[in-house]
Amino acid sequence: MTEEFIAERRLWMAVVVNAIEEWKAGSLRARRAAQHFLFETDNDFNSACACAGLDPGNLRSKLLKIGRRVEMQGPLARPLAA
Repeated sequence: MTEEFIAERRLWMAVVVNAIEEWKAGSLRARRAAQHFLFETDNDFNSACACAGLDPGNLRSKLLKIGRRVEMQGPLARPLAA
């Protein structure tokens, strides 16, 4: 593995982590945008996960479990993807 490969993987991991953080605790607009990216944009989400070295299906499954807990603490503007 080259340093360039590692740096690119870290960058994409930061993109995914940032989206998750915004989805959980961002402004309403940021939460909506993050939710759209995480649950409604298969190609973009899958590409970002692949570049970060993550399994998109597994990550989405775990996010849905987290989302149910977030939903209990306060309603999201739009329902979570099923």
